[in-house]
Amino acid sequence: MKDKPIGLFSFNLLEFNKLLCLIADLVHSEASRKFVLGMRPMTDRPAIEKRLGQTGELMRIYDEGGTLALNQFSDIEPLLARTAPEGAVLEGVELAEFIPVLDNIEAVKSQILQHEKARLLNEMAESLTGFPEILRTLERSIDSEGTVLDSASSELAGLRSQIRGLESRIRKKLEEMVREGETAVFLQDDFITNRSGRWVIPVRMDSKGQVPGVVHDVSKSGETAFIEPLAIISLSNELENLIAAQKAEEIRILRGI
Repeated sequence: MKDKPIGLFSFNLLEFNKLLCLIADLVHSEASRKFVLGMRPMTDRPAIEKRLGQTGELMRIYDEGGTLALNQFSDIEPLLARTAPEGAVLEGVELAEFIPVLDNIEAVKSQILQHEKARLLNEMAESLTGFPEILRTLERSIDSEGTVLDSASSELAGLRSQIRGLESRIRKKLEEMVREGETAVFLQDDFITNRSGRWVIPVRMDSKGQVPGVVHDVSKSGETAFIEPLAIISLSNELENLIAAQKAEEIRILRGI
């Protein structure tokens, strides 16, 4: 009689799916979980023997006090699909998801190759690559939250330095204004804040005509107008241009990655 494939009844009888669920609860990513839950018994004898050999070698590593350390990682398959069209660009937060995946690949390879007697696992590890050059570029360019780092390019570092310096000048000028008697008497409060990307001071609504500038917002109570004084508008325009240049450089860096 020919062997018949294992049917749904046999799966349920063996509680195979319950076993897979127990294993899936121990994995490090949703991608691994989906893979485990989709596993089915193998039917090719050489493939089965090889898999058993790999499993045996892995068990010996653990029995001898070794381990394979893994960190949590995301399923990057959807992101890889999105990079397929020419000119596609991923956001920094999306690119950051590749870092733990590539880290894990290199870590697993390095840990396995330390065990020379694990011939089958070594054979598998030799074919693994965490693309170290890509990993170095990612780690130099973005942090774990996906923020583009100053170290991504000298141009970006220079722009950010200029932005910090200009923001400091604007804040200092506004702080001087809110302390001056000529302006202070018209203010609702003595703080400075940011509205729609522009630095402003809170002026009483009934006095907004006494402080020359541009109104960018009004408080919910209607009692305060947030005004950008004329004295800083040229500096604010310069700051806006620098911020736009920074954004363009960040996009260039992400596209390059």
